[in-house]
Amino acid sequence: MLISKRTFIKSFAALLGGFLFFGCRNQGKKSRSRVRSVSVPEIKGEIKKAMQNQKPLDSLVPIKTPGPLKAFPNEINRFGMAIDLDLCDGCGECILACNLENNIPLVNEYQASKNNYMHWMEMRDQIPVMCFHCGDAPCEKVCPTGAATHSPDGVSAMVFARCAGTRFCGVNCPIKIRKFNYVDALEEGLQYIANPEVPIRERGVIEKCSLCLHRIQNARLKAKTLGVEFRGESLTTACAEACSKGAIQFGNWLDSNSKLYKKAKGRGIYTLASMAPFDPSVVYLKGVR
Repeated sequence: MLISKRTFIKSFAALLGGFLFFGCRNQGKKSRSRVRSVSVPEIKGEIKKAMQNQKPLDSLVPIKTPGPLKAFPNEINRFGMAIDLDLCDGCGECILACNLENNIPLVNEYQASKNNYMHWMEMRDQIPVMCFHCGDAPCEKVCPTGAATHSPDGVSAMVFARCAGTRFCGVNCPIKIRKFNYVDALEEGLQYIANPEVPIRERGVIEKCSLCLHRIQNARLKAKTLGVEFRGESLTTACAEACSKGAIQFGNWLDSNSKLYKKAKGRGIYTLASMAPFDPSVVYLKGVR
C-alpha cells in the first residue's frame, strides 16, 4: 500500500524522535552512573603524590604593578591575584580547593606515573604556580580555533567547545602549566562533580586556571541586573578562600580601593623570569619595595 509523502515524513520524524529521546536518556543514565562520589581523602592523596614530584621553579624577577591591558586600554577592570610568599607555607590546601571548585578529575595510574596530573595549580619548590593570565599571552597567539581567548577584564580563558586539542598553546606556554586531557575521565570512572556550575571537560581538550571565571560571570550578571557598576569588590577565588594564611588575594588591579591593590601597595612584586615579558595578572609578593 502506498503512503503519502506527508504521512511518511510524520512517521519517520516520530521514529527518529523516539530513537534520539531514548538513546540520549539511556546515555545520560550510563554517563551519570560513572560519575564517582567526591572523596576528599582520595583527592588529597593524589595532590600529595604530585607535591612529592614537584617541577623546578624558574627564578623570580621584579615587575611593576599590573596596569590596563594594551588591548583594552579603556577597561575599568583587570582581575588577577597576588600570592604573598612571606605568608605561604606550601601546604597545598589551595590546590584541593581549586580541584573541588573546578571538578578537576583524578588520573589513572599510567598518567600518574608520568606526573601528568590535571591540577590547575601546582607546587614548584613549595610555591603555588598556575596560569598567570598574561596580558600579552603567548598561548592565545598560536591557538588555531580561538579556544584560547582573553576577556577585556583580564581573564585568559578557555572555550572548551572550540578546542581541537592541537596543544599548540601548551607548547607556547613558557611554564607549561596548561593541562591536556589524555583520557576520558568519565569513561574511566575518574570524574566527580563537586560544583555543578563548572562543566566537566571531554578527552582531548586543554584546560587551566580560569580565575574562577564562573564566579566573575555570576557577579557581573548580578551587577547588571541591579543596574550597578561592576568592579568585583566582593569576589574571590576558591584558592584564596581556602588559604588559612591569607597568602592569596584576588581582586581588581585597576581599582585602588580593592583588597588586591592595597595588599600589593608598597610590597615587592615579582613574577617568574620566563613570564615577565608577557604582562602577567597573577604575581608574587615578597618583602617591601
